[in-house]
Amino acid sequence: MKTRWMEHESASNNDIRDEIFRLLLEMRPGESICPTDAARGFGTKWRQLMPHVREVVTDMARDGAIEVTLRGDLLDVDEVDLEIVKGPIRLRLAPKKTSSDD
Repeated sequence: MKTRWMEHESASNNDIRDEIFRLLLEMRPGESICPTDAARGFGTKWRQLMPHVREVVTDMARDGAIEVTLRGDLLDVDEVDLEIVKGPIRLRLAPKKTSSDD
C-alpha cells in the first residue's frame, strides 16, 4: 500500500488534520469521506489510529472546519461520542461562513 506517510511515523493531530483536509479538498462540494480514508493514508496499521482520528475529527467539527454526518443527518459532536456511535459516519467540509452569518 502506497501512502504519503512513513509506516514508522506516528501521526500528530496536525498530520491527521492535513490528511482529512487533503482528501476533502479533492472532493466536489458537498461530497464526503469516511474517517477511515484519512487513517488509511498512514499505512497498514490504520485501525490502531482510528481513536486518534476520531479525536481529531471531533476537534475539527467543534472548530467548525468540518461536519460529521450519520446516514445524511448532521451530528453534534458535543452530544454524540464518535467512539460509540452506531453506523458509518462521514466527513464533509463545513459551509463557509459569510459576514451575514455572524
